[in-house]
This record gives sequence, C-alpha cells and structure tokens, in this order.
Amino acid sequence: MFAKRTNWNLTPNRLSQALAAHRAAGKPLLDLTVSNPTECGFEYDRSAILNALGNPAALSYEPDPRGLESARRAVAGYYADRKEDVSAEDIFLTTSTYERSVFLRLSNALRPG
Repeated sequence: MFAKRTNWNLTPNRLSQALAAHRAAGKPLLDLTVSNPTECGFEYDRSAILNALGNPAALSYEPDPRGLESARRAVAGYYADRKEDVSAEDIFLTTSTYERSVFLRLSNALRPG
C-alpha cells in the first residue's frame, strides 16, 4: 500500500491521450523526457565502447563528489581555449539538474552564518 499522498488522479488528460494516439498511429516522436541515452536512438562507436571495457583501469572506481577529475580538467581546458581562467578544482560536474540543485541547496543550508 502506498502512502495517502500518492493517491493521485491518474485519469488520462488531453495531453496523455494525444500522446497515446500519436504513438498508436506509429508516428515518429521526439521524447525529450527520456533519460536513458541507450533508448534515444543515438549512434555510438560500439567498438570503442567495448574496447574501453577491456581496459584494466575500468576495474577501479574512485568516485569524487565533484565529478571525474579528468572530465573537470577537460571542462577547464574548454574554457582555457576561450581565454577564460577556470580551475578544474572550481568545477563541479553533476549527473542532472536535480542533483545540482540538491547539492546547491544543501551547501547553502550547511553554510555557517
């Protein structure tokens, strides 16, 4: 049983009805709400991805709450190419806008003063 606060009205609205009719008609659809990139129809360099899995470094996982250091350095390099002075230490990479907003709210809430 779910909590009472989850007792939402799930009656299809006009948008969900139109979406269902569109899908049922087999029409192409660009769904911007899909969060799984493997379901978006992107073309990947499959051999490069599979080869990367054969790299022994892939067996080590050392998470950093600021994001992968090599990725932060790449972002800093991007800005350096544009004559912007941004340190990799000042860059925080998150997986989503929601994660970023939670991080910012927590850091503000925990800030002294």
